[in-house]
Amino acid sequence: MCSLTNFDVCVIKISMRRKKQPQLIAIGDILFAAMKRKGMAERMEENLLRKLWSQAVGDQIASKTQPDCFKNGILFVRTVSSVWVQQLHFMKQEVLEKLNQLSGKQLVREIRFHVGYQLHEEKEREKHGILSVPMKGLKKRDREIIAQCTETLADRELAEILKRVMQLEISRRRQREQRKVREIS
Repeated sequence: MCSLTNFDVCVIKISMRRKKQPQLIAIGDILFAAMKRKGMAERMEENLLRKLWSQAVGDQIASKTQPDCFKNGILFVRTVSSVWVQQLHFMKQEVLEKLNQLSGKQLVREIRFHVGYQLHEEKEREKHGILSVPMKGLKKRDREIIAQCTETLADRELAEILKRVMQLEISRRRQREQRKVREIS
């Protein structure tokens, strides 16, 4: 603010500013910022890590593990057994560095491994209610009877279900008989 008196002179500078031209921003950056505001950025990063997982650890390890979730820079990974948890614990730093290198940024601060991953075949069997049946416990005669009973069914899906039920029941009865024999001995 300037007040003019008798001997005071106020110099007003008028600056000639150019209007800034808007800079072009990549659409990916705009979308990422919008998704970050909505809390979806971490989900995108999690999906990226899931895609990069097999590339970072190799096919053998990827077949026995699966990234579970990604929160606050920590990647949680499920494995098929405690043995894999132990082995991966020794490789943790190497895997972490590889993931960050492949992603092009420092996404992962830490990796935590825990047991709980089921192989794809086991998931499919569980989804369809199929239990793992040890076929070696069945005798040749048992397999023939099961095949005879199920081959006449027109519905193949029903035949497979009946086959599994019969295998389970025969195996269960054999195991019960073996326990009784051991208890008597």
